[in-house]
Amino acid sequence: MSGLPIDFKFRKERRKVGKERNVAVWGPLNPPLELGIRGTHVAVDWDICTGCGICAEICPQRLYEWVQTPNHPTSERKPLPAREPECVQCHRCETKCPVQAIRIVVPGPTGWRRAMDPLGFLQMGGGIVYGALYGPALGLMVLFWAGWLMLAIGVPLFLSIAIYFKKAGRPVEGKSIADTTVLVDTGTYALVRHPQTLGAILMMSASILISQHWLIAILGITVSAWNYRWVVKEEKGLLVKFGDEYKDYMQRVPRMNLLIGIIRLLKRRDRRR
Repeated sequence: MSGLPIDFKFRKERRKVGKERNVAVWGPLNPPLELGIRGTHVAVDWDICTGCGICAEICPQRLYEWVQTPNHPTSERKPLPAREPECVQCHRCETKCPVQAIRIVVPGPTGWRRAMDPLGFLQMGGGIVYGALYGPALGLMVLFWAGWLMLAIGVPLFLSIAIYFKKAGRPVEGKSIADTTVLVDTGTYALVRHPQTLGAILMMSASILISQHWLIAILGITVSAWNYRWVVKEEKGLLVKFGDEYKDYMQRVPRMNLLIGIIRLLKRRDRRR
C-alpha cells in the first residue's frame, strides 16, 4: 500500500500475533485493512501483496496456497506459505515478486541438526584437547601426527564460506554472506563443492586420530555421517536455485573428494595453457 518492500527486520520489529494453518502471523493485524505478514522463513507481507500469483506459479516446491481476503485494498486473495519447511531457498519467488512482498530467510539449524552442530564442535575440541594433554589412548604415534596434519588441512576448508563467499558471493541486502545469489566456484570451491562440510569431517577425523579414544570415534563417525546426508539434501535446493549452472559445476567439481578435485583442477589449468 505504501510502495515499500517487505520489512527485512520484521522478526525483530514486529510481534507474532498468532498462526494461520500453522503459519506464523506477524502484526499489526486489523482485518480487513491490515493483514500483517505470513510466514517466518518464507514471509509474505499481505498488506503489500497484490495477489498476482507469480510466486505460486514459479515455486518448484509448491509451497503456496491461496487464501481469500475480502475487502483488502490490494487484493482479495493472498498466497500463504503453507508448506514453508519444504522451501529449498531458490529465492525465485522473492526475486520475481513485482512488489517485493516476499522475504526468504535461510533458517538456522532445526531438529537433529540443532544437536549435531554442537556435538561436532564438542567432538573436535574434546578429542584434540584429550590427545594434546594425555597423548593418544592407543599409543599409535603415526596416527597421532597424521591427525595433526589432517587438522591443518581441514581448518582452512572449514573456513571457506567466510573466506570465499565474502570475496565472490553476492548476498541479498540484509542477509548473511552464506546466502549468496551467485554460484561461487573459486578457491576451495574449485576443488570440492562443499569444502566447509569436508573441512568439518576432516577436523572430526583428525580428532579421532589425535585422541584414539572410542567415545570420540563414535561421536565423530555419527556426526560426519549426518553432515554428509545433509549435503545431499542441500544439493537438491542448489540445483533448483542455480539450475544448469550448478549442473555444469557438478560435472566439473566433485562433491567432497579432495584428491579428485585437485586432479581435475590441474587438468583444467593444463587445457587452458
